[in-house]
Amino acid sequence: MTALLFAGQGSERVGMGAELTAACAGCRDVFAAADEALSRPLSRWIAQGPEDVLRSTEIAQPALLTVGVAQGQHLLALGIKPVALVGHSLGQYTALVTAGALNFSDAVRLVAARGQLMQQTVPRGAGAMVAVSGLSRENLEVACKLGNEHGVVGVACFNAPDRAVLSGETNAVAVAADVCEDAGGGVVALPVSAPFHSALLAPMVPKFARLVAETPVQAPRIPVVDNVTAQPLGDADAVRKSLVDHIERPVLFDDSLRTLAELGVQRLIGCGPGIAGLTFASRTIPDVPRVTFEETAAAPWNMGGAHAGPV
Repeated sequence: MTALLFAGQGSERVGMGAELTAACAGCRDVFAAADEALSRPLSRWIAQGPEDVLRSTEIAQPALLTVGVAQGQHLLALGIKPVALVGHSLGQYTALVTAGALNFSDAVRLVAARGQLMQQTVPRGAGAMVAVSGLSRENLEVACKLGNEHGVVGVACFNAPDRAVLSGETNAVAVAADVCEDAGGGVVALPVSAPFHSALLAPMVPKFARLVAETPVQAPRIPVVDNVTAQPLGDADAVRKSLVDHIERPVLFDDSLRTLAELGVQRLIGCGPGIAGLTFASRTIPDVPRVTFEETAAAPWNMGGAHAGPV
């Protein structure tokens, strides 16, 4: 029983998906559909950059969606039959497209608008995000409580038992980060242009909710484990609610991975650039073998080489 795991923002890189589009006509069609949906040369930016354009939130989000959807469709065409899907943050949109809950062109436009609204809501430099390792949830609560004395900060992602991300106002995040370091945690600043999954994005929610309400949504044909609740999304209304709640609420990725294990998943295939999601899985559900998209696409019927240890 296989599940697909789709990457989130921060994994984007110039040239991602190049080998796939060179070899797969259907994947090239996905990239062309994204260009048409946005009336912008997204495929060129993905292939050639410049990097600062590709990493801007309003471009990175549809770019990652496009690469992930192309990979997911390629795996389905190879005969991979996933019993469940999960995506990290932005990757949840990729999972929903793959599950048939969202039309690809609609999703591309929606995530582009999402990224643009995020950037407009919080000016560059006003917000920050840091990755924290080696601390418990209790430690993180203390750090955020002290940070909130200087502004807004909270946990944006619970990625693994000892891996999390803090997000909020720059000064408050800095204070919380110092508290985490004093407690023995590792802290790494993330190169992001907006404080994702934080209360600072609340002003964009009404407008984004209207966009979601105008977007056709279906019940997923393949179970998609929701970042917000860590449970499978059952119907179109649940999908819509999740997409709106997703803006401010933390990503419960570690709990979502445990739900996959509870559903009986015996293998994870990581889609999208980078292996961060598989690395989190190695820490959260270490007994579930993991394999990358590239490894699977190269030998789809020989899955015995799936990673048994940390990646």
